[in-house]
Amino acid sequence: MATAKIVDYDPDKETYFMSPTRLQMLIGGKQHGCIDRVIQMIPSICLAYDEILHCMEPDGPAGVPYSVYKAFHGVIDGISSLRFEGGFPVFLSNMEDLKTKLDSGITVCDIGCGVGRDVFDLAKAFPKSTFHGVDIAERIIQEAQIKADESDLSNLTYHCYDAARLPEDWSDKFDLVLSTDSLHDQARPDLALKEFHKVLKSEGYLIIIDINSHTKLGDNLNNPSAPLLYTISLMHCMPVSLYFDGGLGYGTMWGMEKLIALIDNAKLTCERHFPLEGTAERVFICRKIL
Repeated sequence: MATAKIVDYDPDKETYFMSPTRLQMLIGGKQHGCIDRVIQMIPSICLAYDEILHCMEPDGPAGVPYSVYKAFHGVIDGISSLRFEGGFPVFLSNMEDLKTKLDSGITVCDIGCGVGRDVFDLAKAFPKSTFHGVDIAERIIQEAQIKADESDLSNLTYHCYDAARLPEDWSDKFDLVLSTDSLHDQARPDLALKEFHKVLKSEGYLIIIDINSHTKLGDNLNNPSAPLLYTISLMHCMPVSLYFDGGLGYGTMWGMEKLIALIDNAKLTCERHFPLEGTAERVFICRKIL
């Protein structure tokens, strides 16, 4: 840890020192976006190491199925819990109008919800609103629904759907569509965004939380999180996207420029975007172009 500059070492005194900031980042706690949670992804994605090597062979498969990453969703669940502070989603802290609507009662869909932690916490925080969680992993969705039922959250329902092929009767259904750290994993994020447009009401909001990075490698060279994020991209996000026929495999570090271009192509507009403080994430506030 001393040679990695995590711990400061004084060779004359032969003493070690760690700053409070570095200590907090390592041990976790309430600090949003603690690196300790993110680093836990490494052992979880290494479970797919042999399958990923197989993909590198000339006649190997294009990608790896979600089912191989048995511990990954649990790690993501821990990271998702940090998006809430005192029961309130920190990514909505500057959107008082939307918070008022959630308090009054609107219809919300979290697409690519994984284990459903974000939409679960939202359903608890805003009991007058109706929430739907969508993910392609059937086992995860079943477990999420059991948890919601056991918690008596009658305003929350989970569905097993592909984000690129949502039900036709969902057109203009939702006041708020969420996509939290999942769009870059999709086989076809371009088609998923068009589905977001379809299911979003004309005056609704689309909030995308994704990685705070750039599309061009050269623009990420000074990002201290980049080595870890590129590793996660290679070992998880790209393989799960490429597993599906036609998967684009954009990966974790596809960058805000690529994302905004796809948003525009889906007849949506990104009104503003900003980094989520203390994290490696960025929030994109989007609306539907009529």
